[in-house]
Amino acid sequence: MSGLVADDLKPRLVLRFGVTGHRPPRLSEADHAAISDSCIEAFRLTQDTLAQLHARHSAIFSATPPSAMLVSSLAEGADVVVAEAALACGMGLSACLPFAAELYARDFEPEAWALSRQLIDRSESVLELSELPGDRAYAYEAAGRMVMAQADILIAVWDGDPAKGRGGTAQIVAEAIALHLPIIHIDPDDPACPRLIWPGVENADGDLATPVAAGVEDFRARLIAVVEHLCAPPEHRERHSLEGYLRSPPAGPAPALAWPLLLALTGARKWRNTSFRIGSAAQSREWLVSKTAPFAGRGRFGDRLNGVVLDRYAQADAEANRFATRYRSTFLTNFAMAGLAVMLALSSLLLPSLKLLLIILELGVIGLIMLNTQAGRRLNLHQCWLDRRQVAERLRMLVLTAPLGKLGLRAGEDGHQAPGWVHWYVRACARELGMPSARVDATYLATARQELIDLIDEQGSYHRANAHAMAHANHSLHHAGDALFFGTIFACLLFIIAYLTTDGSGLAIGGLGGAELVTFITALFPALAAALYGIRMQGDFAASSLRSAEIARRLRRLRLRIERDPATYQGLLDRARGVREILLAEVQQWRSHYESRPLTLPG
Repeated sequence: MSGLVADDLKPRLVLRFGVTGHRPPRLSEADHAAISDSCIEAFRLTQDTLAQLHARHSAIFSATPPSAMLVSSLAEGADVVVAEAALACGMGLSACLPFAAELYARDFEPEAWALSRQLIDRSESVLELSELPGDRAYAYEAAGRMVMAQADILIAVWDGDPAKGRGGTAQIVAEAIALHLPIIHIDPDDPACPRLIWPGVENADGDLATPVAAGVEDFRARLIAVVEHLCAPPEHRERHSLEGYLRSPPAGPAPALAWPLLLALTGARKWRNTSFRIGSAAQSREWLVSKTAPFAGRGRFGDRLNGVVLDRYAQADAEANRFATRYRSTFLTNFAMAGLAVMLALSSLLLPSLKLLLIILELGVIGLIMLNTQAGRRLNLHQCWLDRRQVAERLRMLVLTAPLGKLGLRAGEDGHQAPGWVHWYVRACARELGMPSARVDATYLATARQELIDLIDEQGSYHRANAHAMAHANHSLHHAGDALFFGTIFACLLFIIAYLTTDGSGLAIGGLGGAELVTFITALFPALAAALYGIRMQGDFAASSLRSAEIARRLRRLRLRIERDPATYQGLLDRARGVREILLAEVQQWRSHYESRPLTLPG
């Protein structure tokens, strides 16, 4: 890895504003000063709140000072006024332009463009949406939606009147309301009294269109509440889980035995391909770096994508693999030792002189089962595995969609709600990542399209192989269990035939009583078969195989659509969303299955 230490897992505290608003003549220049003053007050209040949050939660956030950012299209009027206010407060600025800059300039008077051009040059990142089909109104609409996708809070300089055209302020405000995006509404007729359009933290299902802040003091109190609600880390049990994750040392290779041994013994994996060491974070990083490297030259975005975001993915992926292997190895070991305990108990029938020793050994094995189970439960192996897998998959999807400007800042917008701390953490990483510096032209879209196809190919290959391996393991365990039951039947029939043909005599075998030997076999074999059945059910081999096969089919169909479709911006966004939904659905199914199956004593 690139020097990741435990503290690098901590995200920087960042909050992102967006802006939409009127242009002249609908917005009078006489209102600019009052609008600017209201924005500066909101920005400074936000910065103070962020500083307090950073001090209160220093164990969660990185030592880097908190940051507030503004994303704007920098059109003359409201966009420029709010951007200048943000820069006056020391905030960062990102520009999202509906066209290439030279085409965007045609919509401005020379003096107005000179001011916007200066702000573009001062921006940390500039995204130009230069390859959009349709008319200019469509491009403005796309830019407005990009601003919303990059924002936690939207500033709307809006007179309250209906939209007068596609992509206008009223339309963006309506869409922001539908997305549950908090809105600071500044009415040009009363710019000194901003209102907060948001239901607040108490009632997320309330009437989102209702302005819930009336009066300056009420606005200040509610803005503080919104900032804390968006940025403060989770509390109680979720915070404990988050802190445990952030304390994790860099994940290096670790030994593994039971799970890879089972896959090799069942033929699910060839012996020459079997590794008894879990991969390191460096190996996970090496796998994903091919997806991030093409965007390395995209300003700070590229540095962060190929730096902390990639490293955090690698850490989460390696830890998920480690906890998954330990969880699976723990329950496999438990079932194997349970079978051994039964064999030791039954061996006293054949070796009565060693009964005391066998009982002591049996007690020892049972004690080991209890200690192994307790250790797994204390470490919360299955929950740690699932949480880290969620982090890894969501960061991997962020790598897929962030170059197209989509950060996934809204809870559940992909249809798959993550656990509280996982969603909070990935959202914090996304805020830190921000917007790429890029011209979204045919070349850029072709790069994004190829990375999407490569990911689909890799995941499709993995799931096809996994479907085969899990099916093979399930069939092998099933056949082994059947063989043990048929062996029991055979032993019973053999005993009956021998008993009837010898009148109950001559049943001794090798100095051992035939009755005792048959009892040993007919009790041990069903117990071992039950252990194999338990392994099959706990390991979920059959369902895992079916899931992987279905995911591979869905990915293959999606790849065909991507190859067939022209490489358009919106088309790639839709296909990337499809990949995201497919892969996150798998993680959600894992969680649904394994959350109800924590480690317990076999029985």
